[in-house]
Amino acid sequence: MVKAKIAIASDISTDKVLKATANGKAVLVAKVGDSYCAIDNKCPHLGLPMAKGKFENGIITCPFHGSKFEICTGKNVEWVDSFAGIPLPGVAKKMMAMGKSPTDAPSFAVTQEGNDLFIEV
Repeated sequence: MVKAKIAIASDISTDKVLKATANGKAVLVAKVGDSYCAIDNKCPHLGLPMAKGKFENGIITCPFHGSKFEICTGKNVEWVDSFAGIPLPGVAKKMMAMGKSPTDAPSFAVTQEGNDLFIEV
């Protein structure tokens, strides 16, 4: 694993995610409470980017299919809930999931040195 700088702490606000790159890997960085967290910027459902998803209470929502993930752990808390922000009924959720089971997103421990934030990739 390689330690990579992903952001400057002062660039992170508590209500938004910051898209960053670490050794060519796209990640999202956020501040939740007093902690900095990072998660892969690819939704495990179809590999689409989550950077433009809604971020609220430590949860990032995939803007394409509504899957929700805890940004500090990557834990999946909702699997394929909508299509482009439009809520789906139960049967349509199963169809949109395309047979894929709920999956957590990769998350990364964030370390801070001074004002710099790092992850290992």
